[in-house]
Amino acid sequence: MVFALLIACGALAMTAWNLRVYRAPRSDGAVDGELVSVCIPARNEEHNIEACLRSVLRSVHPIEVLVYDDESTDATPVILARLIQEDTRIRQVPTVPLPEGWSGKQHACDRMGRAAAGKWVLFIDADVRFEPDAVACAVDFARVSGCSLVSTFPRQICGTFGELLQVPMIFFILFSYLPFGRMRRTTQPSASAACGQFILADREAYLNIGGHAAFKDSMHDGVRMPRAFRKKGYRTDLFDGTRLVSVRMYQGFAQSWRGFAKNAYEGLGSVSLLVFLTVMHAVGHASAWVVMPIAFAAGDPLAGTLGLVSMGANVTQRAALCKRFEHPLWLALLHPVSVLLMTAVQWDSLRIHLRRGRTWRGRSLGQSGSERVVLVDELDRELGTAEKIQAHRNGGCLHRAFSVFLFDGQGRLLLQRRAAGKYHFGGLWTNTCCSHPRPGELPMNAARRRLGEEMGIDVELHPAGTFVYEAHDPSSGLTERELDHVLVGRFDGSPSPNPDEVCDWRWISFDDLDAELRAVPDEFTPWFRPAWEKARPMLDAAGLFSPVPAR
Repeated sequence: MVFALLIACGALAMTAWNLRVYRAPRSDGAVDGELVSVCIPARNEEHNIEACLRSVLRSVHPIEVLVYDDESTDATPVILARLIQEDTRIRQVPTVPLPEGWSGKQHACDRMGRAAAGKWVLFIDADVRFEPDAVACAVDFARVSGCSLVSTFPRQICGTFGELLQVPMIFFILFSYLPFGRMRRTTQPSASAACGQFILADREAYLNIGGHAAFKDSMHDGVRMPRAFRKKGYRTDLFDGTRLVSVRMYQGFAQSWRGFAKNAYEGLGSVSLLVFLTVMHAVGHASAWVVMPIAFAAGDPLAGTLGLVSMGANVTQRAALCKRFEHPLWLALLHPVSVLLMTAVQWDSLRIHLRRGRTWRGRSLGQSGSERVVLVDELDRELGTAEKIQAHRNGGCLHRAFSVFLFDGQGRLLLQRRAAGKYHFGGLWTNTCCSHPRPGELPMNAARRRLGEEMGIDVELHPAGTFVYEAHDPSSGLTERELDHVLVGRFDGSPSPNPDEVCDWRWISFDDLDAELRAVPDEFTPWFRPAWEKARPMLDAAGLFSPVPAR
């Protein structure tokens, strides 16, 4: 318990000092004429883009607003076009296909940063909301501090218990491990941090570091961008923007988990650091909560007292953070639960990193929305390639696809409900996963890749046959004409769906599925019924994945 006490008290002391020096900008800073270019990457942001833009446009500081519509497939372009007509300060940066090796967000920000006209560039996310003096206060803080880059962590709004367990941990990590004094005394890259939801940078310095191209493959601009500035000798800093900006980053437990898992490991950077932090957190922030009652029950008052003091340090630290950043104080009593969840997310992030399954807004690294599909004849002989959307227009061109059907030990099928923002047939139920192989990619490899990207699942798959089908979507005018490879597998867990791709999932028996397809066919994608009608005889004939007999 001695080590637990040292770790807990050390984290408490670091947090207390950092909270003392983490100051808000002056609220009476003079508004000068230096133009700020507010840059907003927008991919499928129909639920956020208007509210974000209207809050930014209330700014008392001179601004222009640049938006990069990153090949959205929802109503984002329509909303953006309407708002551009209403306010001339909004400017849309032309969209180009995502280059190889870039993450979508970094490419969007780089395009806007280079097109900006302001002395300052402010990179934000579309879910951030501004107070009218937010930009003015940030510029004033940068000028007074003499920094070329400043950032803040917006007030994190949590609407569910699952969010409260995970989202506030960003403050625990920041204030426990970053010595703010060292950050301000040096330009060492390791002594820095930023939040990708709000980063203000001097544009000349930004271009000098190479823009976002300096970390083009990153999913964690909050780590990589300040380090790139410091490598060039520029100073960076953090300010308390709790009053100035707010955000609801994720909605629900699953979305929070997946959102943090996409870049948590990149933020750490090494397996050795991940192991070190796992041990630190297990010893200093979880062990005392188990050992203390056991020690007192076993008649060891010394160990019990040390554990009790360690718990007190944990609770005091989290309570101070909750009070400062406007989260409920009772959350401090669940501190070990949040720490263990955070650690599990970090290890899951390592798994995703090793599998190269990281995505931003449903798109993998370097994967443009203008992806191509493989054109085939009815014998699956390749005829060339076509841009995906074009292959679905004007009656459609026959192209290669795959449909994955996963079954559990009871013989039930795993269904997914497509996210509402999908380019067609959004919000409808369908099989476990379906998509198109890329040129040069085998259907089996494509299916396992896409199964991971959509559902967070990696299992062995088996081919069950092929079939040709056609389905038309009147709302979008798109037509599916596909030669579909049916692939089946066994899975007995719970998926971790990507909310940009999947909004719900469930297990269903064969009989219940057949009944639903007869009763409510409009609740399923039009290709699912013919796919199921083709797939089920294949499964029955092969004897694959039938229910396990009761014992």
